[in-house]
Amino acid sequence: MKIKRSFFKYLAYVLEVVVLYVLQDTPNLLPQIFGGKPLLLVVLALSIAARENQIPSLIFGAVCGVLTDIGGGGIGYFGIMLTLVCYFEAELFKKYIVPSFWAFFLYAAAASAVLVGLYFVIFRLLAGVEGAGELFVSHYLSRMVYTLVCIVPLYFLNRFLHKNL
Repeated sequence: MKIKRSFFKYLAYVLEVVVLYVLQDTPNLLPQIFGGKPLLLVVLALSIAARENQIPSLIFGAVCGVLTDIGGGGIGYFGIMLTLVCYFEAELFKKYIVPSFWAFFLYAAAASAVLVGLYFVIFRLLAGVEGAGELFVSHYLSRMVYTLVCIVPLYFLNRFLHKNL
């Protein structure tokens, strides 16, 4: 019975990955707020990692990271970083932190801000892109805030899936 429940839970997670990938990467499907779209797959991977063990967290982090990279035009950064962040999140939430909304919200907000901020520093600032400061304010800051807003519904959806499947 437990195997059957786990199958449906992971199937729901996979369907969620597909739906959020389509929402995130289809042009003009989600509105852009001040030039930024949310990183839905990053929040999804973080919300799965808060409730699951290390191996499923690692796998969903890698899949969501690679899909985020593909949507952004390259493979590498989000795939590697999100895999590591999700593994450490699962480790923290299993051993040291009681999984609650506020604990997850703070971790996800910090993790997504660090991921987007580090991406900006590596691929825009150090690459010498003209007008990097203006680009950060007009695009990356709004992307961080928009992603932060998406944390709430995805947390409650995945908490429901984890408890009931």
